[in-house]
Amino acid sequence: MNSNTHSTQDPGGRLDGLAVLAAAVDGLAAQDLNRLSDAALAEQVLALRRLVDRLEGHWLQQLAAVDGRGAAGADQGQQVGSTAGWLRTRLQLGAGAAASFVRTARALFRGPLAATAEALIAGELTVAHARVLAHGTQDLPDDVTVAAEPVLVEAAGRLDPPRLRRVIAHLCLVADPAAADRHSELRHGRRGLWLAPPWRGWSPLMGCWSLRRVRLCWRHWRRWPARLMLRMAGVVGSAGRMRWLSWPAGLWRVGGCPRPVGCGRS
Repeated sequence: MNSNTHSTQDPGGRLDGLAVLAAAVDGLAAQDLNRLSDAALAEQVLALRRLVDRLEGHWLQQLAAVDGRGAAGADQGQQVGSTAGWLRTRLQLGAGAAASFVRTARALFRGPLAATAEALIAGELTVAHARVLAHGTQDLPDDVTVAAEPVLVEAAGRLDPPRLRRVIAHLCLVADPAAADRHSELRHGRRGLWLAPPWRGWSPLMGCWSLRRVRLCWRHWRRWPARLMLRMAGVVGSAGRMRWLSWPAGLWRVGGCPRPVGCGRS
């Protein structure tokens, strides 16, 4: 569909702007990259990334407006109760991704992170940094977030998202130690041990391991491979002694899971 055919439908000029943007993207698609020098190509890659971040910032701004008006589904003349559900249906997004977009849009353009939103639209921050700020400060009081935002935006200009996430975690710990302790206890309570989906008959144990749990499970593991091999020997009806097979070490190293004892050495 040619977007230029719809450029006069909106008296506000919004669709005219989208038509110009679509034409610019078409021009980039028709560009011969082989005719660009190495320096020009590298500069264009960086400039395009900044423009993509700015464009996604504008997209989040309009998503926040749709969410604020309750206009999700208005494109099809319907009223949808959830903006995230509307995104999932119309853009084929996963549940987590759709909810993350809506949460980020609300925090930036309808919440306390106004300076972060301005920096994103101006191209001073990436979408990844803005998402870390939005998600990391969601449990903080608004007044604390507003007071800390200038420092966080300045740190986002120098740090990558993982290190920025650690800075925000330290801020949460200092600003609300009781809440940080509750979250820590909640994460500790979720620690456990479970079976991963089987792969070719193997069912390696996965989970967050502690030394006490390993010691408890070790007794049950050490003779289990021997019993398994005896059953296998009975099934195949081997008359001679069956050589023990080695456990696939790669599978047992997933998630830091220790390798069981009692099996043949590889």
